[in-house]
Amino acid sequence: MTSSATRPAHPVRPGSRRVDVRDRLWRGIQTVCVLSGVDPVIDAEALRTALLRLHDDTPSARALCRFDGASGRWTPVPAEQMADWLRRLVVDARGRAPRAPADVAEQLLREPCDERPFVVTVGDGWQAWQVHHVLGDGTFAVAELIPGLLRAAADASVPNGLARAESALARPLLRASWDTLVREPQWQTWRTAVARVSRRRGRAPREGSGGPASELGLVVAHGAPDSVALLRQWAEAHHPGVSVAVLMMAAARIALEEHGVVGPTTDSVVMYDLRRYLPRRSHVEGNFAGALRLEDPSCRDPRRMGDQIRGDAALGLPLVSLLAATAGETLAPAVGLASRFRPERPSAGPVVLTHLGAATPLRRLPWDPREAHRGVITAAAPAALAGVTATTSEWDRTLQVAISFGGSVASRDAVAAAADDLVCRPWDLLAGTAVTR
Repeated sequence: MTSSATRPAHPVRPGSRRVDVRDRLWRGIQTVCVLSGVDPVIDAEALRTALLRLHDDTPSARALCRFDGASGRWTPVPAEQMADWLRRLVVDARGRAPRAPADVAEQLLREPCDERPFVVTVGDGWQAWQVHHVLGDGTFAVAELIPGLLRAAADASVPNGLARAESALARPLLRASWDTLVREPQWQTWRTAVARVSRRRGRAPREGSGGPASELGLVVAHGAPDSVALLRQWAEAHHPGVSVAVLMMAAARIALEEHGVVGPTTDSVVMYDLRRYLPRRSHVEGNFAGALRLEDPSCRDPRRMGDQIRGDAALGLPLVSLLAATAGETLAPAVGLASRFRPERPSAGPVVLTHLGAATPLRRLPWDPREAHRGVITAAAPAALAGVTATTSEWDRTLQVAISFGGSVASRDAVAAAADDLVCRPWDLLAGTAVTR
C-alpha cells in the first residue's frame, strides 16, 4: 500500500509533460491581439478544422493541450473530447452586437487565464486572440501562432509550426548563458548585477493600492498616416543612430509622467528578446524574454536609455535576470519557499515598456482583399494591478500604442491624453533631449 508520504500530490496523466520552468514563470499573464480585416473565409469552423489536422498529425502539440496549473503540466486532450475542446479554443461570436476593436481587447485582457493555452474569438470582421504566456510570449504569438494557424486554415494545410520541437538547443537558456557568460567569463556582468540588486534594496517601497482585474483598463491610440516616416526623419536630424524603438519607449515614459499617470520614481522596465543570444537559425518555443530595469527610472534621454540597453545587453544582464527567475521558480517548490522566490505581485507596479516594431509576420496574413482597413491591436496586461504597460508598434506606416493600466493608477482620461501625445507628437515630447549638430 502506498503511503501518503510517497503518493504524488497531483496524479500524472498518461502523455502529460511538465511545463518548462521558463514558461511557468509567465503563468497567469496573457497577450491579446485583435485583427480587423482578415479574410472572412477563415471563420471559426476553418480554424477548428486546421487545429483538428494538427491533432491528427501531432496530438500532443502544446497548443492543443490543457494546462494544469496545479501540477504545472501539459495534458493532451482525448480524441473523444477534442470537438468540445476545439469549440472552447475557437469561439464563434458572429452575429453579436458590433464592438470597437479596442473595447474587445480591453474586455479580453480582463478575463483571467484558464486551462486553455490560447483562445481565438471570431466576430463579424474581426478576430481576437488571447495567448496565455505559459504557451508563448508576444513574439511567439505574433510570429508563429497567429500567422501559422491562419495560413493553415486558408490553404487547408497542417500548422506544423505549432508542433515542431526546439532545435538541437534542448536547453536554450543554458546554451545562451554558456556562450555569453561562462565560456568567456565576464566578471563585470556579475559585479554589475550584484551592485544593481544592492542599490534596489535601499530604495523605499512605492505606495499604491491594488484592485480587481475588472478595474484593468486599456487605451489604444493611432498616429497620423506616415507618422513612422516623420519620426525617423526627426530622429536623423536630432538623434542620429537611435532606433525608433528606443525613441518610442523614452517618449512613452515622458508622456506618462507629464500627464500624471506615473511619478518620477516609478521604475521603468524594458522587455528584451533573448533569442539574439542564440546561434542563428535556432528555434525556441515558448518564452525567451528577460527584463532590463532602467537605472534612471525617469530617464528622458533616449540616447542614455539606448546606451544602457546596449551596455546591459552586451554584458548579458537580461540573461542573468532570467537565470535568477528560473532558479527561484525551480527551487521554490523543492524547499517550500515559494513565497520568497515568487512573491505576490506588488500593488504598485513598474512601467513596462516594449516595442513590437512593424509586426512583419502579420503583414503576410490572408487579409480580405475587399477590406481597405486592416488593423492590428496588440496589448499585454500590466505587471501589477497598479502598474502600466505601454506596447508601441508600427502598422501600415503609422505609429500606435496600447497602454494597459490598473484602475488605481490614474484616470482613463490621463492615460488617453498620454497615449495621444505619444503617437501624434513624439518629437515634441523628445524635443528637450535633441542633440544639436
